[in-house]
Amino acid sequence: MVDGLSPQGRSVRITGGGYTATIYEVGANLSSLTAPDGRDLILSVSESQIREGSRGALLAPWPNRLEDGSYTFEGETYQVPVNEIDRNNANHGLVDWQRWALNAEGDQPSSVRASLDLLPTPGYPFRLSFEAIYSVDKNGLSVSVSATNRGAENAPYALGSHPYLVADGNTAEGSVDEWTLCAPVRTFLEVNDRMLPIAEKPVEELRLDVREEIPLKDLELDHAFGGIEFDETGSACVRVLSDSGKGAGISFDRDIRWVQMYSDGASRRALAVEPMTAPANAFISGTNLTVLAPGDTKTVSWRIYSIESR
Repeated sequence: MVDGLSPQGRSVRITGGGYTATIYEVGANLSSLTAPDGRDLILSVSESQIREGSRGALLAPWPNRLEDGSYTFEGETYQVPVNEIDRNNANHGLVDWQRWALNAEGDQPSSVRASLDLLPTPGYPFRLSFEAIYSVDKNGLSVSVSATNRGAENAPYALGSHPYLVADGNTAEGSVDEWTLCAPVRTFLEVNDRMLPIAEKPVEELRLDVREEIPLKDLELDHAFGGIEFDETGSACVRVLSDSGKGAGISFDRDIRWVQMYSDGASRRALAVEPMTAPANAFISGTNLTVLAPGDTKTVSWRIYSIESR
């Protein structure tokens, strides 16, 4: 950082209720989040380096993969850049490497607003404006993301986010093997060798039922889970827990239809728990795809918080 500016742009630090979070401009990236007891709740992103993949970023106008980067919408076929070269997919949309504008008030803000205008391109000739609000209080970090169609035509749309949860503050290699997972899901997506969905199947066919607390030791996860079971308030929660009973949770409402969970490959430092409004390839399959009419706004929210005991 020769000029003092991170490769991820400018950052804003927010504090409230004992929680502290840092958000960077590039991808409106949630770079760090600590609990009132000082524990890391996510795998943090170094300010001095280019962000690793899409970790911590917002993913739109589609999350996950789009086969060949090609799709047809309302009779027209479009081609977006392929950025997962080995599988020939377009991965994680168009906004995770763009520089969002950050706006926070006061010397010690408890919230920050990130905004971005996504201008039309040949592959996605639709104009969307985004507003993401990050805020912290005694209940944890709340995130609300709104997308508005500013154009004159309908626009296909889906949203995701890419936090990596940490149960006990430890982000050394192999940490995931010391934790347990609980998630209220009934189905998962079987995929082909390009990580594209083939069929939705019951979780029992994975020979694991993550609705019960299960150990993550030696469990390789890179799956999209659906069939989310919401409680009477319309909320659902995914939790990772350590032996001490401490952990991290992410809760969301019914607008989140899928959760991608990834055990961080060979390093196993954290468990990515990615809330998504639609699964991979939604621009092609139409599964849970949102169509934004001109002037329409879609708002989705979730919350990440500390678990102090079982």
